[in-house]
Amino acid sequence: MKIPIARLLPACFFLTLPVTAFSAEISVDSTSLIRFEQRDVTGSSKQNLVPATQFLGLDADKLVDGNLSLHFYGWGRYDLADKSFTNDVSDGNLTYGYLQYRFNFANADIRAGRFFVHEGIVNEQVDGVSLRSDLPFGFGVSAFGGATVHTSKLPGENSDGKGDGLFGGRASYRYKHMFELGLSGVYEGTAPTLANFTNGTHRLLGGDIWLSPYKMVEFMGHTSYNPVTKGVAEHSYLLNLKPLPGLTLSGEFNEQRFGNYFNSAAFFTKMPVFNPADQSRSTGAVASYVIAKTAEVSADYKHYSRDTGAADRFGADLKLTLLNNMLRSGLGYHYLRADQGFAILGTSSASYHELRLYALYDTKTYVASFDVIDYIFKSKINNEKSAWEASASLGYHIMPDLTASADASYGRNPDYKDDLKGLLRLTYNPTFKSKGEK
Repeated sequence: MKIPIARLLPACFFLTLPVTAFSAEISVDSTSLIRFEQRDVTGSSKQNLVPATQFLGLDADKLVDGNLSLHFYGWGRYDLADKSFTNDVSDGNLTYGYLQYRFNFANADIRAGRFFVHEGIVNEQVDGVSLRSDLPFGFGVSAFGGATVHTSKLPGENSDGKGDGLFGGRASYRYKHMFELGLSGVYEGTAPTLANFTNGTHRLLGGDIWLSPYKMVEFMGHTSYNPVTKGVAEHSYLLNLKPLPGLTLSGEFNEQRFGNYFNSAAFFTKMPVFNPADQSRSTGAVASYVIAKTAEVSADYKHYSRDTGAADRFGADLKLTLLNNMLRSGLGYHYLRADQGFAILGTSSASYHELRLYALYDTKTYVASFDVIDYIFKSKINNEKSAWEASASLGYHIMPDLTASADASYGRNPDYKDDLKGLLRLTYNPTFKSKGEK
């Protein structure tokens, strides 16, 4: 398994903890997968893919004085047949791994290791330290800093296009349970010069809002600004209304300005449809109503617009919950009506119908499910009129915390003449308390 040394440093830090620190409540999340796929791509030879993947997570709470906790999650993959994803037969990654200490005052905490930061406009993964705390009179502050988490190198490059350092934070003001305002930012070290890609340095500033003057009204969103390109990168806002019991109405508005939003995403500059001067905008609405405890119906509409064309997506869904929540099923229909500018290169239309039907039956002994989805194109793509897939799963609860299952799916689409897949899964989710009992 090829994992750079820099990715292992946060994990090695945990090895310095004394054994007695692991005497509190521990939860383990383990999923083992063996996937079988026969891939038949037009113009290429058949491939037999059998990747074995292990996901492992651990949460240890109430350590030492009860305020310290340890959190870890990572994965590893090994190909038992043809290479499934990259040129390497194995791969892996530490998704997150950090220590967290919660103080007994001001809702304060500190984290150290590899973790995700979701604060205002900030959505980052970092190897470092973060702190947050409430302040008097409704104010709050948070900050983080450390090394950038690097991903795979770009084709033909010795870098992923990211700078080496990353830090930022958020300041906020909250008034009771009515509203909260925030200002946040992220600053990444200067991006390296690339030979085959165009990229910029990742730096953003922005503000966010949460407003709920009444229980039936909730408004939230954010706007981000790119100080490198000196332009707005994104607007994203959502309004939720609950005028009647069981009825929820939602409206949303999103806008991304490509040159500012994707400034630091070097990979996008090589896409043939990418134009830094373009912008993408979407507005939508959703209405859902709980008919009874067993049924919910919803209808939605969204309009997409960008410089190359526009599209509308609309449809409805029905969700059912029966037999004391053991049976959960649903069906839906949506239609995407799109201009030619939304079409895949080489095709005349991007419009299609979407049909879906699914069901999940879960008991104390076994679990079974099926899912069928079908896309019917307005115009053929690679001489195919539709893309469809049917999948089924059957599992057995060996113990309350241990489940074994097998999945199988088959479909056809414009890329794969025959798409046959299989999956074996073993899931283990135990929790242990300080004295060893469950």
